[in-house]
Amino acid sequence: MEPLAPLQLRRLRGLDLSEAPEPGGKPHVASASGVVRRGDFIYIIGDDSLFLGVFELSKPQPGTTIRVLSGDLPEGQDERSQAKPDLEALTMLPPFSGHAYGALLGLGSGSGPGRDRGFVCALNADGSLRGEARELDLAPLFERLRTDIDELNIEGACVMGDRLWLMHRGNRGGTTNVVAELSLSRVMDSILGDARIDAGELAATRSYDLGELDGIELTFSDGTPLGGDLLVFTASAEGRGAQGQDGAIRGSVVGTIDLDGNVQRMRTIDRRWKVEGVHASIDTGVMDFVFVCDQDDPEEPSPLLSAAMPVEGGFEEGERPA
Repeated sequence: MEPLAPLQLRRLRGLDLSEAPEPGGKPHVASASGVVRRGDFIYIIGDDSLFLGVFELSKPQPGTTIRVLSGDLPEGQDERSQAKPDLEALTMLPPFSGHAYGALLGLGSGSGPGRDRGFVCALNADGSLRGEARELDLAPLFERLRTDIDELNIEGACVMGDRLWLMHRGNRGGTTNVVAELSLSRVMDSILGDARIDAGELAATRSYDLGELDGIELTFSDGTPLGGDLLVFTASAEGRGAQGQDGAIRGSVVGTIDLDGNVQRMRTIDRRWKVEGVHASIDTGVMDFVFVCDQDDPEEPSPLLSAAMPVEGGFEEGERPA
């Protein structure tokens, strides 16, 4: 961990919606788990929703939604928690056949029944969505991953080189954090074909020990590519509650991993925020971040936040905590 002051996040807005996406629902995103920015558009998934949130940075009004997964969810909070698709990973795919400006890719966590689905949405030149979402079957791939990973829980995804990296959060079972690399070309072929991501698309896996915060293991919560050869990740230290439920959050970190899989930076984040999703861009050596958080309150909209940090940590030596 770098001996720097925690990264301070600036609140941009709450993730209010123009209307609830389903009967009995709330007109906001309360459990934001992934975020992608393309142009003026911000796309957000929640782990208990079948819909994608669509926001525009230049417009302060509430966002809208589009359906990305089929089916319905129960209205009761406990029943909904059990039946949710657990969409946790959202990223962008580069251009491929029929998708000249790339596409959004969303993935379920694989952490339980009904959580083995994903979706893909084509993009237009301005970053807006083109057409409807196509649902993906992730079951064959997730079954293969479960042979090596205890209590699979995919929390992030991003394109690195010719691979699609999936990030398993290792805070359950006997397996620590894992990055699973898939052949990007084969994933794209599957999207264009039967919309089924197969076990044979897995190319490699490796594990990560990110250390601890306050004695609690740090585990992946998201990832985003930066410039093609660097990955920005977030990780959190979250205790275990009763019956295996999530416990108290001890803090989050943001870091970078290079194309060879080596951790380059890791810095704490202001502990007020339980960071669940990150999107990063780079301009003249400085990383600009957009974060979403899940503050574990279904009655309140999740916040959209921003921050910036140099790619090279040495320039921040004057920012050490007092």
